[in-house]
Amino acid sequence: MKNRNYIVEKLSDYDSLFSNLILLHKRKSIVFLKGELGSGKTTFIQRYLQYHCNIENVTSPTFGIVNNYLNSDNNIFHYDLYRINDHNELNEFGFYENLDTNTLHLIEWPEIIPSNLVIPNIIINFKLINSRRLLTINFVDE
Repeated sequence: MKNRNYIVEKLSDYDSLFSNLILLHKRKSIVFLKGELGSGKTTFIQRYLQYHCNIENVTSPTFGIVNNYLNSDNNIFHYDLYRINDHNELNEFGFYENLDTNTLHLIEWPEIIPSNLVIPNIIINFKLINSRRLLTINFVDE
């Protein structure tokens, strides 16, 4: 497992980070985004999809649980599992079926997923330190 750390102080810092970060290396990538409320998970996804996929109007799927974004190359899934109380609820909205799709899967609050069922390719941990964000990116399959 290969780890990289990044400090983000302002939104423009994401541009230099994203110039060296490709989340969809293969036909399918599962990315877990972990961190406290307000630590920057959704902002990271918004900026990433804008930078790499030219997708605007990315919103948090907190109430809908999953958002689906289309660009010319991929059908990207963005999940927010914060409101899921029991892992059995994941079946109700087709979570596991969606994961069969060869694309980028961005999953906020993945802690509810049983560890033996879904193995991520990348884990990104977000931590607030004063007004900065520390992002630790773990490349699980490298």
